[in-house]
Amino acid sequence: MNPLNKIILCFLVLPGNFLHAQVKLNVNAIPRQVEVFLDGVPIGETPILGQEISPGHHDFELTKKGYASLTYSLIVNPAKAVNLDFYLNPIYKIKFTTEEEGLTFELNKEHQWSDKKIRIELEAGEHLLRVYKKDKIVDEQTILADQPKHFKYFLKKKLSG
Repeated sequence: MNPLNKIILCFLVLPGNFLHAQVKLNVNAIPRQVEVFLDGVPIGETPILGQEISPGHHDFELTKKGYASLTYSLIVNPAKAVNLDFYLNPIYKIKFTTEEEGLTFELNKEHQWSDKKIRIELEAGEHLLRVYKKDKIVDEQTILADQPKHFKYFLKKKLSG
């Protein structure tokens, strides 16, 4: 018989529970009682202990009023358990005022305004503030949102020598 004409059949026998293996999921977050969504479906509030999920790709979203939402993607391998710990940044109410004329403000390359008074909600942390006058940058600084604050902006004056 010609060796090229042979067909070899190979069967892989797996236990039935391997094909439907479930992994225990534990999710903790600071602060507590954060709403957790798994692949777009709510699964409860933290702490979540022993939730069964299947191996594969999963998307998580964590939300809580007063905190910045968090999204996280994970490929779950067959294992006994997956433990996830998250920290959500608080969002602070910030009041921003200036007495300066003709300025445009830009925050994090996303938000722009030219009003003299605004209120904005910012995630805790550092934020880049750029100040423009007639489309030219006249100031750039990092502001820190670490509590509810009132920022009073003054354009720095050049000292004449």
